[in-house]
Amino acid sequence: MGLPGTLLVFTAAALISWQAHALGPDAMAGKSAFAVCNACHDAQLDPPRGPPMFGVQRRYKRDHPQRDDFVRQVVAFVKQPGMEKVKMRGAVRHLGLMPAMPLPDDTLRAIAAYVYEEDFPPPCKHWEMASRRARQEGDENHARRDQEHFNRFCK
Repeated sequence: MGLPGTLLVFTAAALISWQAHALGPDAMAGKSAFAVCNACHDAQLDPPRGPPMFGVQRRYKRDHPQRDDFVRQVVAFVKQPGMEKVKMRGAVRHLGLMPAMPLPDDTLRAIAAYVYEEDFPPPCKHWEMASRRARQEGDENHARRDQEHFNRFCK
């Protein structure tokens, strides 16, 4: 296969990859409103204000793999956070319970759809910072867990 054939295969593979990850219309609307969430869930924040969205998404998807259920559960939590709904107890222990998000339901559903569909990168910088901070505070379990996450997803 010469250069034109190789280019055609590469272009087709890139298009298939892009199409497999294209966001739905409601998720696209949620992406534009996501900045309100990223103010606290940005993995680059030091110190963090909320767990990185990579972890939030993984945890909710583990418990609620179906998109509609995922969206429903996320919206229920962010509208009225409560300890009985918390999925990330360690994050709440370290960072506190998030405030309720007073946004319209359709906006919250769109953001939750975006969180479900987006391919968030692993928060490598967050895990490095959190591991270092936990060691300084003498929390070896937290430091070890963050280092394990870093080794698994970032190396």
